[in-house]
Amino acid sequence: MPTINRRRSDSIEGGSVVLIALVLALLPSTMDARTTAASPTISATIDTDERQTTPVPHRYVHGVIPDDAKFQLALPENWNGKLAIFSRGFSGTELSTGSFKTTALEKGYAFAASDEGWNRVTIASRPQDTYYESRRRIWELTLYATQTLKTHYGKGPSRTLMMGGSNGGHHTKWMLESYPDLYDGGIAGYGFNSQVSQWGSIATVLRNYDVIAARIDDIIAKRASNPDWDPFGSPLTPPLTAAQLLALGGIYDIPATLQNGFAFNVGRWAGSEAQWKSQYRALLGYLHDSMPRFDRTFNPGDGPLTDDKLKLWDPTTSPKDVQTDLRMLDLTGNLKRPVIIMHGASDPIVSPGEAEGYRALLAKRLGAKNAGQVLAVYYIPGMGHGGPEYDNLIGAQIDALERWIDFRQSHGTKGAAPPESLGGYPRTAGGALVRESRRHSGRAQQ
Repeated sequence: MPTINRRRSDSIEGGSVVLIALVLALLPSTMDARTTAASPTISATIDTDERQTTPVPHRYVHGVIPDDAKFQLALPENWNGKLAIFSRGFSGTELSTGSFKTTALEKGYAFAASDEGWNRVTIASRPQDTYYESRRRIWELTLYATQTLKTHYGKGPSRTLMMGGSNGGHHTKWMLESYPDLYDGGIAGYGFNSQVSQWGSIATVLRNYDVIAARIDDIIAKRASNPDWDPFGSPLTPPLTAAQLLALGGIYDIPATLQNGFAFNVGRWAGSEAQWKSQYRALLGYLHDSMPRFDRTFNPGDGPLTDDKLKLWDPTTSPKDVQTDLRMLDLTGNLKRPVIIMHGASDPIVSPGEAEGYRALLAKRLGAKNAGQVLAVYYIPGMGHGGPEYDNLIGAQIDALERWIDFRQSHGTKGAAPPESLGGYPRTAGGALVRESRRHSGRAQQ
């Protein structure tokens, strides 16, 4: 990679690291909004409060929790006594809830979602907005929803679940690690572990894809005809050049680390090659919209920050203050409440290696047996970044999580441990799928 010249961080961005760290430090490490008398009262400005009938009759409330975090809250008439808190995707808003809201309401859950105070397409130009404020915004949303339930139903929720996919999948794990007494469990769909691994790997995939783009159709066809194809041991005809082989390997094999030094791999898995092509513009869009905010010092050669320059970004070489900023969302593996993860094995946006890395992180921190008591991971072959295969199983995931919470809280006298198969997809028990993917790509497991 060429030498990169960087601008100095401006005073606002440099100071934001200390300010954000202080704000996050002031948040309680654990708080039970259902039972703690000292929980603060969260105010809101309401712009909509009405009865809606779809998908089930419910009271719909929309407004803003200061400052500038828009939210929605749905209170079903046939309430099951429980609350579902939803975290949005990277491209979403408080209204972008996919099948989560419909499924939760049909099951009787009160449902709340927030835009978390930022928008993907404006965040680069709004210094007051940060991804890091999501943690506080979700915390505030949970407290506000709980106090509203007490007013509306006469009692608070007996159980609170956290859920979301992609960015929301990360935030579900993040919130359960941060506030184990606030949530009973979570559904964390296809989320990442670190901004460094997530956004850095997107730049890595894009610049390597450009090298193999002329042969991608041949690569896709070969993989489709032989899922076990090893591109390094069984050449295409005509063979890939040395540079193309190196670039292909650079997509399959992307080492990553967390701030605690834990190493994992976020290379895209064998079998996902068609998704690299179809999602290329989406990958570039993610990088284009927000990378200038991630690292304002990055601009090789000065001049306009073009898309081709964006692809050269490597956050591991960013200045220390930039890396500190990015690392503030790193997960720790300190999980005390049960989480179910389902992730597409062909996901090109968030590598399934993120889910596998989280499973391995918990095994290292808690021990394999203890990790299995709080985390269940399922891969969906052929699925990319979410999709109908996932959406159709949200209800099954909620049901499995509820039984698992019952099982844990009753010490095994009620409910059930997570199923060995969910929707026909087996629970992973130690990275078998990732080992197979590495073998089929010709790369050794990291």
